[in-house]
Amino acid sequence: MDMEKLKQWMDIAKNMHGGDFWNNIFDQEFAKQFMNEQQGKAGGESGRVEKPRTFPSIEILEGEKEVVVVIELPGVAKENMELGLNGNILTIKGKVNPLQPQLTITYSERFNGEFQRQVTLPDTVTPNQLSAKFWNGLLFVSYQRTIEKGETIPIE
Repeated sequence: MDMEKLKQWMDIAKNMHGGDFWNNIFDQEFAKQFMNEQQGKAGGESGRVEKPRTFPSIEILEGEKEVVVVIELPGVAKENMELGLNGNILTIKGKVNPLQPQLTITYSERFNGEFQRQVTLPDTVTPNQLSAKFWNGLLFVSYQRTIEKGETIPIE
């Protein structure tokens, strides 16, 4: 992102809409944090600025006859997760416990704590149509698509 262009845009916006409006907008904490992160990236700081990662990562695979949702859950025990379905919304929630709770974490890129993620399935299904299997930190949720052939309507 070109910080100089952003600053020019802010100056123009302040002049057009009055300084108080934009000052109030940019006084918000999230705006300050965003600007600091962007300046850090532009300035080439040696410290890393990470954008928050969504946990868990999800992949949806669709075929004509089957849909498979792959959910990455590294470090999560099967007992610490829950899977739910409401219409076509699949919900996975649970907790990732630290590997060594007695030690202090000084640096981490791993997710720890409670999580919840919802995925919109491409079809409306019932819970009894779903199959779930947990293997090597991956949760596979799948279902067979029901292909309904409509009735043929004669054309006169």
